[in-house]
Amino acid sequence: MTRLVEFYWCHLIKLCAVTELLLICIVYLSLFVSFYRLMASLRTFCITVICAALLFSACTTSTPETQPKNLDEAITYFEKHWNIVEKTKFKIHPEQNAVSELHLTTGMWIRNTWIHGNRDTNLTNYFHRLGIFHPDDISSIILTSLHRKLNNQEVDLPGQVKVYLEYWTSMNECKNRQRKQAIANFHQHNVGDLITISMAVDTSDGERNAVIYACPQNDWTFNPKVDLMIVGIITKKYFINDSSNVFFTVKIKKLNNPNTTIGMENAMVGDFVDFQLRGLTIN
Repeated sequence: MTRLVEFYWCHLIKLCAVTELLLICIVYLSLFVSFYRLMASLRTFCITVICAALLFSACTTSTPETQPKNLDEAITYFEKHWNIVEKTKFKIHPEQNAVSELHLTTGMWIRNTWIHGNRDTNLTNYFHRLGIFHPDDISSIILTSLHRKLNNQEVDLPGQVKVYLEYWTSMNECKNRQRKQAIANFHQHNVGDLITISMAVDTSDGERNAVIYACPQNDWTFNPKVDLMIVGIITKKYFINDSSNVFFTVKIKKLNNPNTTIGMENAMVGDFVDFQLRGLTIN
């Protein structure tokens, strides 16, 4: 009996020892898991802080190298940062093609990085003093000047500026003429009047679409074999936002070339079509 008690007592002691060891392992395992989770969270936090700091630094850092103050510094930036392949690829293309191809890539980078938003105003003020205000014009002048310098040609900044000034003068004069003519047509005609509208037809994509040419190239000669003549009755007169932004709603009575869309919309006799009068030819 005594031996039996000793036997069970010995095994009980061993079981307790094993249980204690298991409890210790569980405790250490729990501590390890908690420590691992803590380190993972800390690592994530550190990465987030570092990325935020780098992003903030990239957005706020302004150096003379990335924020040129004039055309010469802008050209120098690309001469320094473009590799030989990029420079060669740009310079071997004809000037107009080279600049146009980069309008939505490098040109957009110039506008977004140096011109738009809360940027260093030195560069924009430099061009404003020359009479150049549109961001597209600024980026085009920079790229054109870079192309000419890479090809050892004269930059001719005054000549470039003259082209843009003449363009905007012509554009503004054209828009003023269109505005005055639109207002005159609006007041000259009344609801119920029968009018004739002439529109140029664009067939460049293989389809026939009546359009109004935008300023400044809005002069055209009506060709009855190609272009669209619309005879209709004014059913409504109105303007939107501005008293010079005037419209007619016209019920179509006759079309000389029926298989023609108007502003990419199908139109046929009997339809009601809204026409903005600016740039529209009315007889």
